[in-house]
Amino acid sequence: MNSTIKSAKKPLMSYGVYIPFTCFIIFSIIDIYNVNAQDWVNYVLSNLLGIALGYQMFFFGLGHIFFGDRIAEYIGWQKGSPFQYELGFAAVGIGTLGILCSWFSGSFWLATIIVSSIFMWGCGIGHIRDMIKNKNLNAGSAGFFQIS
Repeated sequence: MNSTIKSAKKPLMSYGVYIPFTCFIIFSIIDIYNVNAQDWVNYVLSNLLGIALGYQMFFFGLGHIFFGDRIAEYIGWQKGSPFQYELGFAAVGIGTLGILCSWFSGSFWLATIIVSSIFMWGCGIGHIRDMIKNKNLNAGSAGFFQIS
């Protein structure tokens, strides 16, 4: 792989989660400033669900579907497992729910929050178990920092 491409991908792999977070902050400020500041909670929650959850999970899912072996290696797990494909579609589904929260509200938001919370808490517990049991401290499993 070209060294320029590798050097450009490294920050994205390490800090890519901050892109949706930055968009969430910017869009929330714009919404609150331009529309009705008294409705700020709805704007913030809508942007959290649509951008921070929706788009982020959607693209994480695509990564697991199309680059499963690379993602598994980054996490420190065995390559070639069909779990990557299944996990990818689960993440794309949750991401789609988050994106749809831009058009639907109320109980739809609640259902999206419940499903994504259970999924992500389960993933978090799985990663913590793997760190303790298998001493897997790869950056993809332990977080953005590399523990040596």
